[in-house]
Amino acid sequence: MQVKSNPVILRALAYFSGVILLACLLSPPLYWAGSALAEKGVLPFLKGFPFHRYFSRCMQLSALLMLWPAFRWIGLRRTGELGIERNPLWRRDLLVRLAIALIPVIALGAGYLAFDVYDLKKSIPVAGALRILATAGLVAILEEFLFRGVLLGLCLRSMKPLPAALVSSAVFAIVHFLRVAKSATEPAVSWLSGFAQLPQAFSSAPPWPLLGWGMLSLLLAGIVLAMATLRTRSLFLPIGLHAGWILGQQGLQWLAKFRIKPPDALLPWVGQNVVSGAVPTGLIPSGILLLTMALAFYYLGHVRDRRTSS
Repeated sequence: MQVKSNPVILRALAYFSGVILLACLLSPPLYWAGSALAEKGVLPFLKGFPFHRYFSRCMQLSALLMLWPAFRWIGLRRTGELGIERNPLWRRDLLVRLAIALIPVIALGAGYLAFDVYDLKKSIPVAGALRILATAGLVAILEEFLFRGVLLGLCLRSMKPLPAALVSSAVFAIVHFLRVAKSATEPAVSWLSGFAQLPQAFSSAPPWPLLGWGMLSLLLAGIVLAMATLRTRSLFLPIGLHAGWILGQQGLQWLAKFRIKPPDALLPWVGQNVVSGAVPTGLIPSGILLLTMALAFYYLGHVRDRRTSS
């Protein structure tokens, strides 16, 4: 059994290496094209868009472009081979999980405001609400497909469910910190600029102990999402959970501002959100994630299955 699994693991590693290589090659010409279109007024919103963001978007684009050839190379022909099957209850699962994730986060945000951990902003840009909705939908679908659909599915081909959930969740946590820090001056972009991003991959990671608490939150979230996928053999439940968390966290960042100085003064209980304000830190937010997991499994074990059987 182990001999058969080795080619799958090696080919999966080759896929991720290919994604990085393609992103390095694509990001410079896309940056030049985007900058030129911005200067001509065709795409004005791209004006001043830094190269590291192009590189980040190219990583996501490369991951999608290389999925089909990677599947063919590994020998996958259908999603059922990754443990994903058709879900006749997808609408209910999606909406219930969205509520299960969102309601505890809203309660957490209300607690933050009540105890002066956050202060409401004086001016709130209305356009931010549309950005949050778009981000929640797109990020939840893309990340769940890649991490719970593809990565978890590949891990299941070579290991048992629990180790597969832990490994895929650890990768999910680490990848979120693969971001290049902003620089005061943008160097000239060349064909090698994409490769120059690689040594700086973790340059935007927050300082310790916020980094450790952020990793814990992401690991817990990844485990909850992986277990939901394993339990239902569907991506609709984790997509709903993921979108609910993003809506709650990004909504809090949109409406209020973290006021504790220094940011780790209230740790281990509460710390500043990291990774673009989307990942909470501290024991209390971790407890909210565990509460979400408990509510989700109560729904799966006592509500969803009962309605299905009846």
